[in-house]
This record gives sequence, structure tokens and C-alpha cells, in this order.
Amino acid sequence: MTRLRLIEAAEKLFIRKGYKDTSVDEISEMAGYSRGAFYSNFDDKEQLFLAVMDRRRPKILRALDEISKQASEPAARIAAVREWFSNLWRLNDFVPLQNEFRRRAIRDRSATKCLVEIRRQELDIYVHWLSQYLSATDEVAAGPPQIVAVALWAITQGLGTLAIDFDQDSEQIYTEAAKLVFDRMTASPKSQIGTLQC
Repeated sequence: MTRLRLIEAAEKLFIRKGYKDTSVDEISEMAGYSRGAFYSNFDDKEQLFLAVMDRRRPKILRALDEISKQASEPAARIAAVREWFSNLWRLNDFVPLQNEFRRRAIRDRSATKCLVEIRRQELDIYVHWLSQYLSATDEVAAGPPQIVAVALWAITQGLGTLAIDFDQDSEQIYTEAAKLVFDRMTASPKSQIGTLQC
């Protein structure tokens, strides 16, 4: 429970203040614990940040699992996965934080290794679901599932970086841009030719 409360407090503070400007004391205080409680659960702030990132991944899995449970028909599942993907950019609160930590991790070999492993696991999730999506359709990805998943992931990260404002026009543009890329990356060459001729 102590560990979970520290992770939850850190996530809120990291998003609000950034990784660099958040102190161990602030995290401990927000969680309702002392510095001693912090250091009995984490070696340092960096290890806590990695735990925050690791905690976010199951949320992605839960969302995708819900799609599977609620949409049993292939067409409904396809539409639900497309809709889910087109809204991933809305996690834009965490994208700048990831970028901040990535810059820091470049200088620290152990942090780099942890971050690479977390990202590899997240990519595996996307590859798995993309493969399931494609197997439920007669579509052919624009490339191997891992390459397509990386491209789609990069789009959501990029849109998340761009999404500073949330006015209605911007939201629609970001969502439609994500749908466009998803459709192009998961459409068979035949479908793309037909689209280009229209």
C-alpha cells in the first residue's frame, strides 16, 4: 500500500511539475509518508519514475481487454480498436514527461536499460493487438506488424506532443489524423489504390 501511494503521488506531481522539479520530499508528503518510507520502497526518484511508467502499461491492456469483451463480432472489434487508437494521443499529459526522462536516461546506462525494457513490453502489446486486428479482417498491413506498430505508436506520441490546447477543432483534427494514419497503415495495397483513385 505504501509503495502504491508513493507511485500515485509521484505520477500526479511528475505530470504537474515535471520530473526534474519534483522532489522526494514532495512525493513523500503528498503520499502521507516520510522520506524514510520513500527510501524503504525505492532507491531513488528515477526508480520511482520507472515504476510510474510500468503502472501505466496495464491501463492500456485493460482498455484493449474491454474491447475484446464488449465487441465479439469482428467488425465491431475492428471499429473499437480503431476508435481506441485514434484517442491514444489524449494521454498527452504523460508524453512530455516521458521525453524529459528519456533525455535524462540517455546519460544514465541503468535507466536507459530499464526504459528500453518498458518500451519493449509496451510495443509487444501493440504488436499483439495489431496482429489480432489484422487477422480479423481481410486487410494487409503496410509492413510487418512490428514496423507498423512502431509507426502507429510514433504517431500517437507525436500527436500527444502537439496537443497543447484542447479546443474542439484541434481535438477533431488530432483524432482524424490518427484515424487516417491507422487506416492507411492497416489497409491492403488494393484498398489504398482504390482510395487514391477517388
